[in-house]
Amino acid sequence: MSNGKSSGEDVSVGRILLRSFPGVGSLDPVAYASELGDSVQALVYSRLFWPRVLQVEGAVFVGLWGDDEQYIRDRLRTPVSRKNWAPMSWVDVVNSFNRFEVAHIFRQERGSAEIAGEANRALGRILVQTWSARLKEAYPQRRFHVRFVEADETMDSRIEVTQENPSLVTPQGWSDEWRAIVPGSRETGSGSGGG
Repeated sequence: MSNGKSSGEDVSVGRILLRSFPGVGSLDPVAYASELGDSVQALVYSRLFWPRVLQVEGAVFVGLWGDDEQYIRDRLRTPVSRKNWAPMSWVDVVNSFNRFEVAHIFRQERGSAEIAGEANRALGRILVQTWSARLKEAYPQRRFHVRFVEADETMDSRIEVTQENPSLVTPQGWSDEWRAIVPGSRETGSGSGGG
């Protein structure tokens, strides 16, 4: 912060860290990096805070899992069974790839469920800020909405990234029913438009 004062967010994060690592003994989140971390750990998390972003079929995707581009390309060209899945527009499919439940980004959880829940919410709010900056830097001609959504009956707390401008354009051959780009198909789903 430019004025040197702690924000309410810093105090909240500091309390979570102090409860998780009482030996550090500070409410200042910055103190924990030098006491507990190292450059290798920082590299591991660097792509979480400044993620890879990629463009596939004109849509922008946030990549967190490794080999994201190939995975996304394969999934967009693999039809699903029409019996088991409801139709889905291009915009809805793109948005589904850009929805990240914070708790499921990691395979490990530290501390009690209460601390983990608080940490997930605090991290989610921080990631909204850094991902917004990353998307703006990578695609200055586009406008994205990055938001944190509290847990509800359908999903855990999550970060959602949607492209607001320009509107997503459904690729040739997209089938809402198959949820895929089907080679040789003349069908283009109803999924063009904003999202």
